[in-house]
Amino acid sequence: MIRINLIPYRTDRREKQIMQHVTAFFAVVTVASLLSLGAHTAASLQLADLQEKTIAIQKQNEILKNKIGKIDNLANLRSDVERKLTIVDQLQEGRFRSLKTLHAIALVIPQNVWLEKINDTGSDIALSGLGESNKAVASFMRKLDQSPLFTNVRLGEISRVMINGLPVRRFSLKLTRVEPLSPDKTKATAPKSRRKS
Repeated sequence: MIRINLIPYRTDRREKQIMQHVTAFFAVVTVASLLSLGAHTAASLQLADLQEKTIAIQKQNEILKNKIGKIDNLANLRSDVERKLTIVDQLQEGRFRSLKTLHAIALVIPQNVWLEKINDTGSDIALSGLGESNKAVASFMRKLDQSPLFTNVRLGEISRVMINGLPVRRFSLKLTRVEPLSPDKTKATAPKSRRKS
């Protein structure tokens, strides 16, 4: 009878299986390492790309902040200029107002009345001067009262004084300046005509 020794065959087969398992294990480890390295590289590239984008956005943000600062500065300059223009308009209006007031007084002042002082404080005006007589001062007051620019003419005081040996009357008056309506206000207050149907 022939005897066959199978022990070396089994040992060979086990060694081959172990080698296959070891090779498969190393192959899996290698593939996993390569995949991990690839994922890490891709993540690193994405991170670098995001960092570049972040830097670019930060630069754009700085540029926009500078532009916004300039716009705010321009807005402040504009409001400052508008405020100054308003002040200039008010000064111009006050200048013409004073000119109209003086012109209206000059139109009604009699020859025998002389003004020494005019104090214009908005709507209230105070006058002081000299008159040849009480009648001359009264005539001046009537003419002021008849003027469309003035109302509420009041005599403050009147006294007899001697100037260069001549008797004259020193007087003071108070009156109110009537502000004329602007064209817009005139239109708003004018009665509306009714249409006939």
